[in-house]
Amino acid sequence: MPDITGPAAPYLLLIFGILALLVVNLLIALVEGVTLTLLNWNPFRISITVSFIMSIISGFVNGILLVLLQHSPFTWLPISFLLAIIIEVFVMTYFKRDAFRQNLLFAFLANLASYIFLILPAYYFGANP
Repeated sequence: MPDITGPAAPYLLLIFGILALLVVNLLIALVEGVTLTLLNWNPFRISITVSFIMSIISGFVNGILLVLLQHSPFTWLPISFLLAIIIEVFVMTYFKRDAFRQNLLFAFLANLASYIFLILPAYYFGANP
């Protein structure tokens, strides 16, 4: 088996970590984009684009939060959920300014869908091998 602790190991770890984060953000954006499209927020192309932007921003903030609160998931999950909703409402309001209440409701529902279908199962199966 080849040695993976060479001088390039930190760079490979960084590249693979960024690629993994991109895949996770794409999955979350897909779930949230489909949810927003089903709720008739905007057509699919706009919904998926806005969902990807929201996912990148809230993923960055929640990634930092996860590092800080990694040993207390019962604190991290609700705070992460609320921060994601706040961030996503602001991003959605930038793209659809005249519907703040609708954006708030749809951001809540899109986050609920992504947490139910992706985040909670990933945490459950990751914590219980």
